[in-house]
Amino acid sequence: MTIFAGDLKLVKTQVMADVPEGGGAPTGVVVPDGTSNAIFPDVSELDRALGRVKLRKLAVHVDTNNVDVYQGSNVIISEPPDDPNISMTAFSTGETFDRRVEAVSRIEAYLSIGPQYPAYLYGNHIQHQDTLLIFQKTSNTPPIGATMVLTKREGFPDEFRQYVRVIEAAAEEREFEDDRGLFKRWVLTLRLGNTLAQDFPGFDMSRFDYTKAQIAQLTKLSDTVVANAARYYGVTRLEEPASIGAFTIKGESMFTQLVPSAQIETPIADARMNQLSAAVVSSGAAVVQSLNAIFSTTQSLSLGGSIAPSTLSILADAISVTDSGGRLLSGGAEVGTIDYENGIAVLTTDVFGTGGRTFTVTYAPGAAPQAVSQSQGFEVKTETRSLSYVRTIEPAPARGTLSISYMSQGRWYVLREQGDGAIRGPDSSFGAGNLNFDTGTVLVTLGALPDVGSFVIYQWVEPDAARSSEVLTLDNNGRFYWPFNTSGVSSLEAGAKAIKPGALTIAWNDGAPRSAHDDGAGNITGDATGTVNYARGTFRLSPNLLPAPGTPITVNVDTGAKTAATVSIVGGSGDLGVTGVTPGSVSLDVTGQIKAIYEDNPVVNWGAATTYRIVDDAAGALVLLLGDARLVVGSINYAAGTFSLTANTVIPTPVALLATAWDNVFLRQPGDFAGDIVVA
Repeated sequence: MTIFAGDLKLVKTQVMADVPEGGGAPTGVVVPDGTSNAIFPDVSELDRALGRVKLRKLAVHVDTNNVDVYQGSNVIISEPPDDPNISMTAFSTGETFDRRVEAVSRIEAYLSIGPQYPAYLYGNHIQHQDTLLIFQKTSNTPPIGATMVLTKREGFPDEFRQYVRVIEAAAEEREFEDDRGLFKRWVLTLRLGNTLAQDFPGFDMSRFDYTKAQIAQLTKLSDTVVANAARYYGVTRLEEPASIGAFTIKGESMFTQLVPSAQIETPIADARMNQLSAAVVSSGAAVVQSLNAIFSTTQSLSLGGSIAPSTLSILADAISVTDSGGRLLSGGAEVGTIDYENGIAVLTTDVFGTGGRTFTVTYAPGAAPQAVSQSQGFEVKTETRSLSYVRTIEPAPARGTLSISYMSQGRWYVLREQGDGAIRGPDSSFGAGNLNFDTGTVLVTLGALPDVGSFVIYQWVEPDAARSSEVLTLDNNGRFYWPFNTSGVSSLEAGAKAIKPGALTIAWNDGAPRSAHDDGAGNITGDATGTVNYARGTFRLSPNLLPAPGTPITVNVDTGAKTAATVSIVGGSGDLGVTGVTPGSVSLDVTGQIKAIYEDNPVVNWGAATTYRIVDDAAGALVLLLGDARLVVGSINYAAGTFSLTANTVIPTPVALLATAWDNVFLRQPGDFAGDIVVA
């Protein structure tokens, strides 16, 4: 008689459960066809959330009363699961009586233990720890993503083995001392993708290698090699229809998933290692536009470009919405948010209703220049762990650039300052705080205690890095220049000798003869522009046409000896101690204090007293160099060698804006500033 297809049956094994003794010998219990959950139970909500591997061992049984020869059969998975989060794979260990634990070892044996890693576990490591400390003789670190094996008490009855994956590695050379003197070893800190399942005993620092017997008693570190100990069979859907007799078919994928994985890859392209941040600053005068649109909780409003903070107004049907610190306000209540950099407004309350209407939008255009951010971390130790932290950042961060990151229970939380000084997170439970722009003091209360050993990280952009176009000024009027001094060095450091006014000429040839000279009043004219500081013996040269690299520059200059003196100023008058001073050759370094008046507030010091440079203009006036501005602050008598300085000099508003923008670009608006400089 013939063995029919119906005589071939799948039968269950002794233990059909996910326990170490699962599997075993075949039984006579047939797996019924077309019955739900005949092999695997339903997927629980917990398994769906956390993932699980379920293994079941089945056997092929021939159920026939005849003695025909059984010539073999095929077992396939004919259809993939409907649930895309479930994958099904078949494999065989080739053993009839093995248990689930042996099958699991075959799956895990994709990576097999390789040679011993040339390092030792540094100190005892405890269960649930996710960091390894090892010491070795070289600075080489394991590759990120490498899998290593920790074997505890190899060869003993309580031997335990764990595979760990390296996700971060750092090396530090340290110096140690024993009875033979000093020696150095590299200590590596390895962060793991999983935690330790047991305690692992480690080694004390030693200049000598440990023996095999000593390693076996504690913990051995090993590399891994790919073994591919099992062959897996599955099913995939066709990407395109296949024809009978075709030699090639195209499936969706040749890969399947053996174990659940939560690994997520996030590619980062064109990013700089030092991190870039941006503060939106004003880039022009206010604009007004009329927009016909729907602006509701389900429809955002795009304004067409970056917006300077605190300049936005959206008006429709007598309802007005303004911005403050990244929030949209109506009648003092928060109704939405504004993305300054991209110019997108989002409502959380339908203040304008849900229909279309005409909006009058007013704002100052902004720009978000990229700027290198500053970063500072404070380690959380047992004795410094708290919910509240106070730090002072000098100078105060530019508005909208400060972020504070902290780790709690292994998860990172980020708080941000949106431009109004208030520090918030996506949720109030993350924490809150405040930034004082006048003092740079940051007070923050975290939403949870940070983890010991982690860092509270502050990141910000200094106000110097992002300035409004209205107060932007470049050195030398924005022209490229070469610095020179009379010591023959390309530098603006004071030269060895002074330059005689009207005695400087520069020549070069870029295919045609070029020349430039000073006018005796500190300016360079001709085929180049620039400035001369006669007393310091320095000048800046900016050719009108940039010559080719390597072009020789010839400088002819009459120099004179410098006369240095400490001059006391009484009642604003002083005496240089010499007579017959050469016009254009005087340079004074004086201590001055800028004072500011803002609206109706009292006069206050702007920053600390600092040293300012005053030079003569070769015509009897003394001028203060404030950036690229030149302010007349006194006069000089060349013949007598005496001079006088005004006690107070009013700084014109445009110059004041340029001088103070470095401190805080958001603190002053054009026309609001008036001040003077007091010379002491």
